[in-house]
Amino acid sequence: MSGDNGHADNPFSGPLSQEMWKKAHRVPSAYEDTFDYGMYDRLYARFGAEPPRGGVVYKGTMKLLEAQDCARCFHRFEIDTYGRGCIHDCAYCYAKSYLSIRRYWNEPIPFPIDIAALRHIFATVFETSKRHKFRAILEQRVPLRIGSMSDAFMWMDQKYRVTLELLKILKFYQYPYLIFTRSDLVADDTYMQAMDPRLASVQMSISSIDPVLTRRLEPGAPAPQRRLKALQKLAAHGFWTTVRINPLFPIYPDGYYSNPDFDHRKASEPFNFFSWDMIEVIAQHQVPTVLVGMARLYRPNLRFMQQALGYDMRAHFAEDVQEERASLHFSAAETTYYYRRIKALCDQHGLRFSTCYIGTDPSGEGFERDQPLWSNRADCCDALGNVEAFTTTCAAV
Repeated sequence: MSGDNGHADNPFSGPLSQEMWKKAHRVPSAYEDTFDYGMYDRLYARFGAEPPRGGVVYKGTMKLLEAQDCARCFHRFEIDTYGRGCIHDCAYCYAKSYLSIRRYWNEPIPFPIDIAALRHIFATVFETSKRHKFRAILEQRVPLRIGSMSDAFMWMDQKYRVTLELLKILKFYQYPYLIFTRSDLVADDTYMQAMDPRLASVQMSISSIDPVLTRRLEPGAPAPQRRLKALQKLAAHGFWTTVRINPLFPIYPDGYYSNPDFDHRKASEPFNFFSWDMIEVIAQHQVPTVLVGMARLYRPNLRFMQQALGYDMRAHFAEDVQEERASLHFSAAETTYYYRRIKALCDQHGLRFSTCYIGTDPSGEGFERDQPLWSNRADCCDALGNVEAFTTTCAAV
């Protein structure tokens, strides 16, 4: 049987699924839709008596950050498949800082994106000539960054499957993408089958290989060793991988290595979240690129970290540290010391190197200052030229 638009009759009749299916099929498409929209109804039923602020569906889709950000980060065309929280719950997370103040962080859980809206966007742009606000950027195949304010590969996606569906959509339309994650779910067989090495760059955030400190600061994230094994598996299947040491937490207080007047007798105990031997361990797991970005902490993060660690991280920052939107930064000199030393270790172990603008000094000058250290001056994330489908970045838009 067919509906009014020539589509099969709507198999869903729930309070959310019925309209979502209609939205997904508003544009005729060659993409086979096997998604279970009924999962939104089950979420609705679960929270029906006490609906969360914002509802059980995260309303965001894709977004392109303003031009100034694209000039300092070449991959700001981004999407979160979950919103209003992340079960990894990292103490230093900017999103946790930002959303906790607004009482949106994990209250009570992260909620899945409206995948029907996303399916509709891609079908409209690539299978019709209709006008759409994302047409220009999608037709240029600007890579889509998956993961910004939340992790798309939280293990809860095995239940909701919106990230898995996004991967299938991107594969169908042969669209390039970067994955930012802290989860080994990205290397699960089901997810890898939905991915394509010609389209994907996978970046795994690993700020430490210390399992104890990692558990305290990243309580919901998989252990570092699981993430490294996931990267090794991905590499064996032809995927271009990167370890993001981001945030990078210096071992000693600001100025320890870079300030000739630093009084080393007054240095606090080392904070061994990051360790220099990380680089060799990363190389042992067939990862080609290391990307680093110095930590920046907002006031709520400082409180979260003190709760997790039992001491105040403010002691690690110089007294005259600059602030940007009330966030604490390490000095340019100390940042440069770490970046150059890590690059030297990468050279020693045959790894490529890059830096992230996040964590640079508030002036933004650090981005240009650090570029000569990059292995790939055309792309801070080192995917351009290494992943077949990557032909541009948002910096060119």
